[in-house]
Amino acid sequence: MNRNDHPEKAKAPGGQAGGFQGNKKTDNAKCSAKSTTAEAQRQRILDALRTGPKTSYELRRLGAYSCAARVKELRDRFGYVIRTERVTLWDQDGFEHTRSALYVLDTEPKLRKQPRHVIRTGSKVVP
Repeated sequence: MNRNDHPEKAKAPGGQAGGFQGNKKTDNAKCSAKSTTAEAQRQRILDALRTGPKTSYELRRLGAYSCAARVKELRDRFGYVIRTERVTLWDQDGFEHTRSALYVLDTEPKLRKQPRHVIRTGSKVVP
Protein backbone atom coordinates (compact mmCIF):
# COMPACT_ATOMS: atom_id res chain seq x y z
CA MET A 1 0.00 0.00 0.00
CA ASN A 2 1.23 3.44 -0.74
CA ARG A 3 0.20 6.91 0.39
CA ASN A 4 -2.30 7.31 -2.46
CA ASP A 5 -4.30 4.29 -1.27
CA HIS A 6 -5.42 6.33 1.76
CA PRO A 7 -7.11 9.52 0.59
CA GLU A 8 -7.44 10.85 4.15
CA LYS A 9 -3.63 10.88 4.42
CA ALA A 10 -2.93 12.18 0.94
CA LYS A 11 -1.29 15.57 0.67
CA ALA A 12 -3.47 18.42 -0.43
CA PRO A 13 -2.46 20.69 -3.30
CA GLY A 14 0.31 22.94 -2.08
CA GLY A 15 2.00 20.18 -0.10
CA GLN A 16 0.19 20.44 3.25
CA ALA A 17 -1.54 17.39 4.65
CA GLY A 18 -5.14 17.91 5.64
CA GLY A 19 -5.92 20.46 2.96
CA PHE A 20 -5.47 23.62 5.07
CA GLN A 21 -3.58 26.49 3.56
CA GLY A 22 -3.34 29.87 5.20
CA ASN A 23 -4.97 32.76 3.43
CA LYS A 24 -2.51 35.64 3.33
CA LYS A 25 -5.31 38.19 2.95
CA THR A 26 -7.01 37.10 6.18
CA ASP A 27 -3.99 35.98 8.24
CA ASN A 28 -3.21 39.54 9.31
CA ALA A 29 -6.82 40.71 9.46
CA LYS A 30 -8.68 41.06 12.75
CA CYS A 31 -10.26 37.74 13.67
CA SER A 32 -14.02 37.36 13.74
CA ALA A 33 -15.87 36.42 16.91
CA LYS A 34 -16.40 32.86 15.59
CA SER A 35 -12.87 32.34 14.27
CA THR A 36 -10.97 29.29 15.49
CA THR A 37 -7.54 30.41 14.31
CA ALA A 38 -4.69 30.20 16.80
CA GLU A 39 -4.53 34.00 16.89
CA ALA A 40 -8.24 34.29 17.73
CA GLN A 41 -7.95 31.59 20.41
CA ARG A 42 -4.96 33.36 22.01
CA GLN A 43 -6.90 36.63 22.08
CA ARG A 44 -9.95 34.96 23.67
CA ILE A 45 -7.76 33.36 26.31
CA LEU A 46 -6.06 36.67 27.13
CA ASP A 47 -9.37 38.54 27.30
CA ALA A 48 -10.77 35.90 29.65
CA LEU A 49 -7.68 35.66 31.88
CA ARG A 50 -7.59 39.43 32.29
CA THR A 51 -10.92 39.13 34.13
CA GLY A 52 -9.61 36.41 36.47
CA PRO A 53 -8.51 32.75 36.59
CA LYS A 54 -10.23 30.39 34.14
CA THR A 55 -10.33 26.62 33.77
CA SER A 56 -9.66 24.82 30.50
CA TYR A 57 -13.35 23.86 30.52
CA GLU A 58 -14.40 27.54 30.68
CA LEU A 59 -11.95 28.52 27.94
CA ARG A 60 -13.27 25.75 25.67
CA ARG A 61 -16.77 27.12 26.09
CA LEU A 62 -15.42 30.51 24.93
CA GLY A 63 -14.08 28.94 21.72
CA ALA A 64 -10.45 28.26 22.69
CA TYR A 65 -10.24 24.56 21.89
CA SER A 66 -6.48 24.06 22.18
CA CYS A 67 -5.98 25.75 25.53
CA ALA A 68 -2.69 24.13 26.53
CA ALA A 69 -1.05 24.84 23.17
CA ARG A 70 -2.30 28.44 23.07
CA VAL A 71 -1.17 29.11 26.66
CA LYS A 72 2.25 27.67 25.84
CA GLU A 73 2.49 30.01 22.84
CA LEU A 74 1.49 32.97 25.00
CA ARG A 75 4.25 32.05 27.47
CA ASP A 76 7.05 31.10 25.07
CA ARG A 77 6.48 33.40 22.11
CA PHE A 78 4.82 36.43 23.67
CA GLY A 79 6.26 36.60 27.19
CA TYR A 80 3.11 36.26 29.31
CA VAL A 81 3.51 34.70 32.76
CA ILE A 82 0.59 32.30 33.10
CA ARG A 83 0.46 29.91 36.04
CA THR A 84 -1.24 26.51 35.71
CA GLU A 85 -2.84 24.84 38.70
CA ARG A 86 -4.51 21.42 38.63
CA VAL A 87 -8.08 21.29 39.92
CA THR A 88 -11.02 18.92 39.93
CA LEU A 89 -14.25 20.25 38.51
CA TRP A 90 -17.69 19.05 37.54
CA ASP A 91 -19.33 20.07 34.27
CA GLN A 92 -22.96 21.10 33.77
CA ASP A 93 -23.92 17.45 33.20
CA GLY A 94 -22.40 16.37 36.53
CA PHE A 95 -19.31 14.67 35.11
CA GLU A 96 -16.13 14.95 37.15
CA HIS A 97 -12.96 16.19 35.43
CA THR A 98 -9.87 15.51 37.55
CA ARG A 99 -6.61 17.39 37.00
CA SER A 100 -8.21 20.05 34.81
CA ALA A 101 -6.09 23.12 34.25
CA LEU A 102 -6.82 26.39 36.02
CA TYR A 103 -4.94 29.19 34.28
CA VAL A 104 -3.96 32.37 36.12
CA LEU A 105 -2.46 35.38 34.33
CA ASP A 106 0.27 36.61 36.69
CA THR A 107 2.01 39.26 34.56
CA GLU A 108 1.83 40.60 31.04
CA PRO A 109 4.97 41.32 29.03
CA LYS A 110 6.38 44.79 29.31
CA LEU A 111 6.42 46.83 26.15
CA ARG A 112 9.86 47.01 24.68
CA LYS A 113 11.29 50.45 24.25
CA GLN A 114 11.95 51.33 20.67
CA PRO A 115 15.69 51.58 20.02
CA ARG A 116 16.90 55.11 19.65
CA HIS A 117 18.69 55.88 16.45
CA VAL A 118 21.81 57.90 17.13
CA ILE A 119 23.32 60.02 14.42
CA ARG A 120 26.88 61.13 14.92
CA THR A 121 27.77 64.45 13.39
CA GLY A 122 31.40 65.21 14.02
CA SER A 123 31.79 65.28 17.80
CA LYS A 124 28.06 65.85 18.46
CA VAL A 125 25.56 63.05 19.04
CA VAL A 126 22.04 63.83 17.82
CA PRO A 127 19.25 61.53 19.06
